[in-house]
Amino acid sequence: MTHLLVLAGTAEARQLLAQLAIDPNIRITASLAGATDRPAALDVETRIGGFGGVEGLAEWCHRHAVDVIVDLTHPYAAQMSRHAAALSADIPVIAFVRPAWQATKNDRWTEFENWAAIAAALPPQARPFLAGGSRAVTAFVSRSDLWLVARGLKFDNDLKKCNHLKLINDFPKKQIEDEKALLTEYDISHICAKNAGGRWSFAKIEAARQLGLPVWFLARPDCQKGHQHYQICHSLDDVIAAIKAMIG
Repeated sequence: MTHLLVLAGTAEARQLLAQLAIDPNIRITASLAGATDRPAALDVETRIGGFGGVEGLAEWCHRHAVDVIVDLTHPYAAQMSRHAAALSADIPVIAFVRPAWQATKNDRWTEFENWAAIAAALPPQARPFLAGGSRAVTAFVSRSDLWLVARGLKFDNDLKKCNHLKLINDFPKKQIEDEKALLTEYDISHICAKNAGGRWSFAKIEAARQLGLPVWFLARPDCQKGHQHYQICHSLDDVIAAIKAMIG
């Protein structure tokens, strides 16, 4: 039986796990970083938390006889992907790279290297919607001239003391009209987000498009460079095909 370690936490990971779980020739362990307190069940053996760096990941894979690592993490989860790629000299690694969103003719998109650069570039009295996750917010709070609205799942308690910051503890809305209503309610001037790609969080981008709002993206991390057993796929079908090719 082939043992797959699936680095999960995305909609694609959930979809893949549902397809593979019915195969009696595959044993699956899903790994979650622990970004949410109560993650939805994946219906396969699941571990939560870090491995302890490259060495910890290698030791875990050796102890649990992992045959293949499947990296289905978020496009911005660079550290975990980097650790997986580092093991690809000894363990086959299949990495899914979700295609980024592409601008259309009238989009007002700008890309920045880091959150601090985005925060510094915002004009005085701007009202940005911070949709880059909980950890991105700290780069903006020093700008007391801004009115900030941030959405995420885990916020530091210190952020709750900021008078110019509205925190929304929630997932992205699925409906464009819901996102438009939120952006309109708070009179948002800019969207500050990650170019995550996919459908899961695109509603806010389409809402910004329809409202004519500028979208400022954090640049994506560079694609990882693995060793001889490292394979990049750009669709779930390609991931499944690669897995089947490896297990026969």
